[in-house]
This record gives sequence, structure tokens and C-alpha cells, in this order.
Amino acid sequence: MSAHESAFSASYLKGNGAVPSHVAEIFALHSSALWSWSFLLTLLNASCVDSLVEGHLYRLPELLESSDVDLRITAGDAIAIFYEIMREDDENFEGDDIGDLCYKLKELATDGSKYRAKKDRKQQRASFRDVLKLIEKKEKPDIQVKFGREVLALDSWCRKRQYDAFCQVLGSGMNIHLTENPLLRDIFELGAPLVPNVALVQKATKFERHMVNVAAFRARTVAMNKVRDKRTVVF
Repeated sequence: MSAHESAFSASYLKGNGAVPSHVAEIFALHSSALWSWSFLLTLLNASCVDSLVEGHLYRLPELLESSDVDLRITAGDAIAIFYEIMREDDENFEGDDIGDLCYKLKELATDGSKYRAKKDRKQQRASFRDVLKLIEKKEKPDIQVKFGREVLALDSWCRKRQYDAFCQVLGSGMNIHLTENPLLRDIFELGAPLVPNVALVQKATKFERHMVNVAAFRARTVAMNKVRDKRTVVF
């Protein structure tokens, strides 16, 4: 995790309190490093995370001042993950200055600055509203992901971050892996894979046969048209 820390910590406020300015590529690097770091954070227990509080939880809010929207949003997510894990051990955990943090989160959750792109403002407001709900009201996410005949409940920031990480790796194959991959099902506590629905399998087979017949019919039609064309030329 130290390699990730050395990257995104370069966006913390400078010694004189100034906000660092970087080119877009460096901001993207810092955002990716923080995203990966916070993913690794979800794999630690509260006692391990507690050792990172002094060095990072109290500094992460500095990234909320960044001019880069992705870095701001990623920092907000990381703060939410921090609080969620710490409250598993101490439900009354508030950090260093929760009042100042909530004030900043409210600003970002209602930001209507015209100098920001409309899409950025919308994305930022939605993200920070959810972060604020956790910090201020201890409300966790309530997201239902449907795949096949099953539903995966993303009911915590940690689980949501883990799901997002697998989505980035598996892409469009995520639902298939959730259905059939024993390791992924074990990670998300889905149990053993369900027995296939015979009726659905048969239905899919009939559909496949239908598509084969359609393709054959089209091929015959093309062939017959060619024969007719040749007859016309001969005549």
C-alpha cells in the first residue's frame, strides 16, 4: 500500500496550505492510486486500519480541495470506507473533526459552481450525498444487483468497492462469474452455484435451433436468387 500512498499523497495540501496543481495525467495517476489503495483498505480489519488513521484519515479531507473531480470523488469514497471500517470496532467513532468534515461534504453535495462542468457537478453531488449519509447518519448503501435468478446486495461501502473492482477486471463477464465462479460466489457470500433451470436450458436450445433454421433459409434464398439470375442471363 505504501507505493500507492507515495503517489496520491503528492496531492495533499502543500506546507503553506496551497492546493497542488498537476496536469490531467498526474491527477489520473493519483486518483487511480487512491482508488486501488482504498480497495486494499477493504481487506483489512479495524485494528490494522486504526494504524493508518493518524497518517491518512486526517489528511484525506485535504484532497476534497482538489480541482480534479475524479480525485475529489475518490477521496470521498476512501473517507467513507475508513469510517465504515472504524465504526465496526467503535460505532461512535468520529475522527478528528467530524463537524468540519461534514460541512465540507455538504458543500460538495450541493455544489452548483458554474465553472464546473454540468456532468461533473451532477456526479459529484450524487457521490457526496451518499458519503455524507454514512458520516453524518451512519446510513450505508442499499444497492441490489440482479443477475440471472439471483440478487447480490451491496449493503456496505467495502462490498461496493470490491464489486466495482471485479467489474473493472471482468467487464461484461461479471454476471457469468457471479453465477458460476465458486471463488467470486464465496467472496460475496452467495453460496454454491444454483442448479440450472432445465426449462430455460431447453428454451435456449430451441432458440438456437430456430436461429440455425433462419440462417439456412437465408442461405437457400441467396442461392436460389443466384440461379435465377443466371437463367435470366442465358435467356
